[in-house]
Amino acid sequence: MDLEERLSLIVREPTEEVVTGQELRTLLETVVRPKHYIGLEISGILHLGSLILTGFKINDLIKAQVKCTVFF
Repeated sequence: MDLEERLSLIVREPTEEVVTGQELRTLLETVVRPKHYIGLEISGILHLGSLILTGFKINDLIKAQVKCTVFF
């Protein structure tokens, strides 16, 4: 997978923000498998829609060769 495909997967919806596009590009050019984590605070009932969107984004990141960690 080339760099542009990886960038496209990472920034597509439901991604809301990236620190800077250039910083992301530099990271992907210099680190083979960058690390990412997502933290979910379970203080009540989880909304199914949130879990589905989170799952889609994690799938995008895995396809883009990012090592993902999920904290509950």
